[in-house]
Amino acid sequence: MKSFLQHGLLILIVVLFYACSAETETHTIETPALDLEMTGPLFQGPNTATATWEYSLKELFPQSGNEIDIEDVRITTIKISPKDGIDYPELGKVIMEMKPKNSGMSRIALLESNFDTTKTNLLSIAEIQEDFDEAFEDERLTFVADFDMISEEYFDDLSFGLVVTFEIEIEK
Repeated sequence: MKSFLQHGLLILIVVLFYACSAETETHTIETPALDLEMTGPLFQGPNTATATWEYSLKELFPQSGNEIDIEDVRITTIKISPKDGIDYPELGKVIMEMKPKNSGMSRIALLESNFDTTKTNLLSIAEIQEDFDEAFEDERLTFVADFDMISEEYFDDLSFGLVVTFEIEIEK
């Protein structure tokens, strides 16, 4: 009798779990190529570059109808590329953060080696990515990169290409 009750309780818990969990689908969303801008003069040490991406959830997920319920958001890749025709100073490590419109800034990635001005640089993504679903619902994200400048000074503005890829899980 006791075993029968234990099995019955277990079955009830499993049924309730599946009844309460919604079906989801995962989408890969990539930002358009953003301009990551740094305003000169720049000096040795950390210098900040920013890029803002504004988007519409309805345009990103047109098949979802009027209500889009985001369950989870993860950043999978961040690429920073030098632009043609710019003579870059020597740059070191890069720390990348993300600032949603309505909440606090979060560290999202790091380039541990010196920035290579001859090719696209792939940053290491932070393992802990909390509350990105709420941040993504803001429909506006500002990316903030702190470049460690090794050169002593550089007087012009600098621009880089930035592409961020997200995996977004939404309710069906």
